[in-house]
Amino acid sequence: MLNKRVLTIIHVLILVATFAVVARAQDAPYRLSDKEVKKLMAQLKKDTERFRKSFDRSLDKSRLDDTNREDDINKFLKNYEEATERLYERFKDNKSVGADVEAVLDGAVEIDRFVTRRLANERAQRDWAAVRQDLRRLADAYNVTWRWWTA
Repeated sequence: MLNKRVLTIIHVLILVATFAVVARAQDAPYRLSDKEVKKLMAQLKKDTERFRKSFDRSLDKSRLDDTNREDDINKFLKNYEEATERLYERFKDNKSVGADVEAVLDGAVEIDRFVTRRLANERAQRDWAAVRQDLRRLADAYNVTWRWWTA
Protein backbone atom coordinates (compact mmCIF):
# COMPACT_ATOMS: atom_id res chain seq x y z
CA MET A 1 0.00 0.00 0.00
CA LEU A 2 2.79 2.40 0.94
CA ASN A 3 4.72 1.44 -2.19
CA LYS A 4 1.70 2.26 -4.37
CA ARG A 5 1.40 5.71 -2.79
CA VAL A 6 5.09 6.40 -3.23
CA LEU A 7 4.93 5.28 -6.86
CA THR A 8 1.85 7.45 -7.45
CA ILE A 9 3.57 10.48 -5.92
CA ILE A 10 6.68 9.87 -8.03
CA HIS A 11 4.54 9.58 -11.18
CA VAL A 12 2.72 12.81 -10.35
CA LEU A 13 6.02 14.61 -9.74
CA ILE A 14 7.42 13.35 -13.04
CA LEU A 15 4.26 14.45 -14.82
CA VAL A 16 4.40 17.93 -13.26
CA ALA A 17 8.09 18.26 -14.13
CA THR A 18 7.39 17.21 -17.72
CA PHE A 19 4.64 19.82 -18.09
CA ALA A 20 6.93 22.47 -16.64
CA VAL A 21 9.68 21.65 -19.16
CA VAL A 22 7.25 21.65 -22.08
CA ALA A 23 5.70 24.95 -20.98
CA ARG A 24 9.14 26.53 -20.57
CA ALA A 25 10.23 25.34 -24.02
CA GLN A 26 7.19 26.99 -25.57
CA ASP A 27 8.14 30.31 -23.92
CA ALA A 28 11.69 30.19 -25.28
CA PRO A 29 12.29 32.57 -28.20
CA TYR A 30 12.68 31.05 -31.62
CA ARG A 31 16.32 31.23 -32.74
CA LEU A 32 17.16 31.39 -36.41
CA SER A 33 19.98 29.27 -37.73
CA ASP A 34 23.14 31.02 -38.92
CA LYS A 35 22.10 30.27 -42.49
CA GLU A 36 18.73 31.94 -41.90
CA VAL A 37 20.36 34.97 -40.24
CA LYS A 38 22.73 35.30 -43.19
CA LYS A 39 19.75 35.20 -45.57
CA LEU A 40 17.94 37.78 -43.45
CA MET A 41 20.96 40.08 -43.51
CA ALA A 42 21.16 39.76 -47.29
CA GLN A 43 17.46 40.66 -47.50
CA LEU A 44 18.02 43.63 -45.18
CA LYS A 45 20.86 44.84 -47.40
CA LYS A 46 18.70 44.48 -50.53
CA ASP A 47 15.71 46.23 -48.94
CA THR A 48 17.94 49.02 -47.59
CA GLU A 49 19.40 49.61 -51.08
CA ARG A 50 15.89 49.77 -52.56
CA PHE A 51 14.82 52.18 -49.82
CA ARG A 52 17.92 54.33 -50.35
CA LYS A 53 17.08 54.78 -54.05
CA SER A 54 13.42 55.63 -53.51
CA PHE A 55 14.34 57.84 -50.55
CA ASP A 56 16.91 59.81 -52.58
CA ARG A 57 14.36 60.32 -55.38
CA SER A 58 11.80 61.48 -52.84
CA LEU A 59 14.20 63.97 -51.27
CA ASP A 60 15.22 65.31 -54.66
CA LYS A 61 11.58 66.13 -55.38
CA SER A 62 10.83 67.62 -51.96
CA ARG A 63 11.16 71.06 -50.45
CA LEU A 64 14.06 69.65 -48.40
CA ASP A 65 16.27 69.29 -51.48
CA ASP A 66 19.62 71.04 -50.93
CA THR A 67 18.83 71.96 -47.31
CA ASN A 68 20.59 71.25 -44.03
CA ARG A 69 17.74 68.91 -43.09
CA GLU A 70 18.46 66.82 -46.20
CA ASP A 71 22.12 66.70 -45.16
CA ASP A 72 21.10 65.58 -41.66
CA ILE A 73 18.87 62.77 -42.86
CA ASN A 74 21.53 61.61 -45.33
CA LYS A 75 23.99 61.52 -42.43
CA PHE A 76 21.55 59.39 -40.40
CA LEU A 77 21.16 57.04 -43.33
CA LYS A 78 24.92 56.79 -43.83
CA ASN A 79 25.44 55.99 -40.12
CA TYR A 80 22.72 53.33 -40.30
CA GLU A 81 24.27 51.77 -43.41
CA GLU A 82 27.71 51.72 -41.75
CA ALA A 83 26.29 50.05 -38.63
CA THR A 84 24.55 47.48 -40.83
CA GLU A 85 27.76 46.76 -42.71
CA ARG A 86 29.68 46.40 -39.41
CA LEU A 87 27.06 43.93 -38.18
CA TYR A 88 27.33 41.90 -41.36
CA GLU A 89 31.14 41.82 -41.21
CA ARG A 90 31.09 40.80 -37.54
CA PHE A 91 28.51 38.12 -38.35
CA LYS A 92 30.77 36.70 -41.07
CA ASP A 93 33.58 36.56 -38.49
CA ASN A 94 31.25 34.86 -35.96
CA LYS A 95 31.57 37.85 -33.62
CA SER A 96 28.18 39.53 -33.91
CA VAL A 97 26.21 40.13 -30.71
CA GLY A 98 23.00 41.81 -29.66
CA ALA A 99 24.82 45.11 -29.13
CA ASP A 100 25.68 45.14 -32.85
CA VAL A 101 21.99 44.75 -33.69
CA GLU A 102 21.12 47.50 -31.22
CA ALA A 103 23.57 49.82 -33.00
CA VAL A 104 21.79 49.13 -36.29
CA LEU A 105 18.39 49.75 -34.69
CA ASP A 106 19.64 52.94 -33.04
CA GLY A 107 20.84 54.12 -36.44
CA ALA A 108 17.47 53.34 -37.97
CA VAL A 109 15.35 55.21 -35.46
CA GLU A 110 16.06 58.72 -36.81
CA ILE A 111 15.33 57.54 -40.33
CA ASP A 112 12.11 56.00 -39.10
CA ARG A 113 11.05 59.23 -37.42
CA PHE A 114 11.71 61.17 -40.59
CA VAL A 115 9.96 58.71 -42.90
CA THR A 116 6.88 58.30 -40.72
CA ARG A 117 6.46 62.01 -39.97
CA ARG A 118 7.70 63.98 -42.95
CA LEU A 119 8.30 61.95 -46.07
CA ALA A 120 5.29 62.02 -48.39
CA ASN A 121 6.58 59.65 -51.03
CA GLU A 122 4.54 56.45 -50.72
CA ARG A 123 7.14 54.29 -52.44
CA ALA A 124 9.86 55.28 -49.96
CA GLN A 125 7.43 54.61 -47.11
CA ARG A 126 6.65 51.13 -48.48
CA ASP A 127 10.35 50.42 -48.98
CA TRP A 128 11.08 51.56 -45.43
CA ALA A 129 8.30 49.30 -44.11
CA ALA A 130 10.14 46.35 -45.68
CA VAL A 131 13.37 47.44 -43.98
CA ARG A 132 11.57 47.77 -40.66
CA GLN A 133 10.21 44.24 -41.04
CA ASP A 134 13.74 42.95 -41.66
CA LEU A 135 15.00 44.86 -38.62
CA ARG A 136 12.24 43.43 -36.44
CA ARG A 137 13.15 39.90 -37.53
CA LEU A 138 16.84 40.64 -36.94
CA ALA A 139 16.09 41.93 -33.43
CA ASP A 140 14.07 38.78 -32.75
CA ALA A 141 16.92 36.58 -34.04
CA TYR A 142 19.32 38.23 -31.58
CA ASN A 143 16.71 38.39 -28.83
CA VAL A 144 16.92 42.19 -28.75
CA THR A 145 13.83 43.98 -27.50
CA TRP A 146 13.03 47.01 -29.61
CA ARG A 147 10.07 49.34 -29.61
CA TRP A 148 10.13 51.91 -32.37
CA TRP A 149 7.62 54.13 -30.66
CA THR A 150 9.78 54.59 -27.51
CA ALA A 151 13.13 55.16 -29.18
